[in-house]
Amino acid sequence: MNDLSPGLYMLARDPEKVEPLRQAMRREFLWRRPPSCPRGLPLYLLKEGDCRALAASVSCGQDIAGDGAFSLGMIADYMDSLVTYGAAFYRNLFWEAGLVGQVLYLEAEEASIRSTGIGCYFDDPVHEVFGILSRDWQSFYHFTVGGPVEDKRLTTLPAYKLENEP
Repeated sequence: MNDLSPGLYMLARDPEKVEPLRQAMRREFLWRRPPSCPRGLPLYLLKEGDCRALAASVSCGQDIAGDGAFSLGMIADYMDSLVTYGAAFYRNLFWEAGLVGQVLYLEAEEASIRSTGIGCYFDDPVHEVFGILSRDWQSFYHFTVGGPVEDKRLTTLPAYKLENEP
């Protein structure tokens, strides 16, 4: 899909969660499918506009979140999961988010671009952006995909030589 307008989007991994998400989020969202969106992919444009500063802001002010091709936050069906499977299931939600992140890493590498997980993000501002008022949905992980940017603050050194190595 090369014709996506800049904006705030929602991709529901489970199509059955689209309506509950719609009910939990801001009423003014568009919920419009992009014209070239493949059939069966539950991707929706919520709001058009430049969201780069917003992406960086909710990711603890990290510019990398707004500088890539796209940035995303993973939102989980939090309360229903805990009620259904118990409090110990909380860690499974993070594992699942991590698994999705690993797939994104691999797909970005395959596309000859880069990606990274963003470990610092603000839950409450994410919820505010989407209008989520209840604890039913929770922000769990942020991720960004785009071209590599060299961080001049870091130094890469050659690997060290092992004792028995020629």
